[in-house]
Amino acid sequence: MSGKRDYYDVLGIGRTASKDEIKSSYRNLAKKFHPDLNKDNPKLAEEKFKEISEAYEVLIDDNKRARYDQYGHAGIASDFSKEGFTWSDFSHVSDLEDIFGHDIFSDFFGRGSVFSDFFGTRRWGFEQPERPVKRVQVEITLEQAYRGVTTEVAIPRMDVCAECHGSGAAKGSAPKTCSHCDGKGEVRQEQLQGFGRIIKIGACNVCGGRGKIIETQCPACHGCGEVRKLDKISIKIPKGVDNGTTLRITADKGNGKLREDIYVIIALQPHPYFHRQGIDIYLEKTITLTEAVLGSKVNVPTLDGNASMKVPPGTQTDTLFRLRNCGMPNLKGHGFGDQYVRVVISTPKNLTKRQRELLEEFEAIEKEK
Repeated sequence: MSGKRDYYDVLGIGRTASKDEIKSSYRNLAKKFHPDLNKDNPKLAEEKFKEISEAYEVLIDDNKRARYDQYGHAGIASDFSKEGFTWSDFSHVSDLEDIFGHDIFSDFFGRGSVFSDFFGTRRWGFEQPERPVKRVQVEITLEQAYRGVTTEVAIPRMDVCAECHGSGAAKGSAPKTCSHCDGKGEVRQEQLQGFGRIIKIGACNVCGGRGKIIETQCPACHGCGEVRKLDKISIKIPKGVDNGTTLRITADKGNGKLREDIYVIIALQPHPYFHRQGIDIYLEKTITLTEAVLGSKVNVPTLDGNASMKVPPGTQTDTLFRLRNCGMPNLKGHGFGDQYVRVVISTPKNLTKRQRELLEEFEAIEKEK
């Protein structure tokens, strides 16, 4: 991870930047370094785009950002492949849609673009469909990711308006045939070019291609003929999922409520004291001065309850201890990761007179040695 630039410098933001500031900076830089807009040096632009996307991947994610702030690049190393950040590690595709719009895959990453295969089969683990797919995000706790959880997900869909039965017109009225296109929804235009004529056919700009004009809109659907509904389905989230893990829920597993396959993207809530790094868990534990000097056994919280950890005599602050098999379950196989505990020695305050005398006596002996 050496040689990498600071992620905050890459995006040109401060260390206290909000998510809106992070997203705004990424939006501006992504447009600036789009290779199709940098014909003179598309390779350099592609590298820059990858660099800012790596920084965005870490800083927009509360969990990754916390680990990066505390441990630097080493804190998020296991989130990426051995070679470093690759496009298969980019888990915020839905954010790209928010930034660039829903036509991101056809416009910004079109077939003629150098980015056309960024989010293909290797990223998702399934064949990328030609049409847009429906994605929903589910937020869970680290404890739920550790044990697995069954939860309800609300799936939005458009349905025929029950008030107007899809016509878009208010009760007591009906759509009228568009006089501009005679109800065809399209118009023909003839243009002279050279010695011939060119006939162009396009959607009618009066009725928008419907062939009908709604004079009094249905108040329930505002004239579109459809209303938004939410279908709640129950899904099982397996043990070991991480930020960006994508689950495919096929229509036949949606309890009869799904008309199409959906993709559920997992988002982990930040934990107050656990920090996840791959399948390993990191924790900071404060111990007393006497526990560090004399040695002791201390209770350490894990995702499966408290565990006893031996602190040997003479332990220094920032010493890292490992609790085997106390990390996250392996999503791709058997076994668990480890939990690493970094100890921090607490310096006593407000000493009593006797405590001060003992420490002064200890200091005098140390000087004699």
